[in-house]
Amino acid sequence: MTVVFDTVVLVRGLLDPQSWWGRLLFDYAERYELVVSPAIVAEYLDVLTRPRLARKFRVIATRDFAAVLRIVGNATVVLPSHTPAVCRDPEDDKFIAAAMLGGAAFIVSEDADLLDLQSYEGIAIVPAEQLLRMLDGSARSSP
Repeated sequence: MTVVFDTVVLVRGLLDPQSWWGRLLFDYAERYELVVSPAIVAEYLDVLTRPRLARKFRVIATRDFAAVLRIVGNATVVLPSHTPAVCRDPEDDKFIAAAMLGGAAFIVSEDADLLDLQSYEGIAIVPAEQLLRMLDGSARSSP
C-alpha cells in the first residue's frame, strides 16, 4: 500500500508516538510505502524547525531528527512536473501531485481542505485514524 502523509500527520506523530499518527509513523511503517516530493520534505522540515512550534512543544526542540531522516530516507521520492490546482488551499496541492505520480492509494491528512475532497483521481483522502483502523483492524486507542 502506497501513501502520502500531510505535514500535520508527521508532526503529530513525532510529538506523540503513542497517538494514531505516531503509531502510523513508527509501528506500521513496514505495512506501507511512503511517497514524498521535494516540496513535501521542504514543508516537513520547515514546520519542524519553526521556533513558535519548538516553544509550544518543547519535545520538538530536543527531538532527535534521526527519526525524521529515517522516515523520509525510506520514502519513495517523486518529482512532479505538474501540480494540479485542486484544493481550496493551493499549498495542499503538492500532496495530491505526489500521490498521483507515486501511485498512492491514500493521502493521510488531518487538514479539512484535503479531507473535504474525500478522494481525487481514485486516491482516497483519509484521516490517520481511518488508515490505522484499516491496517490494524481493531485500533481503539485515541490520540
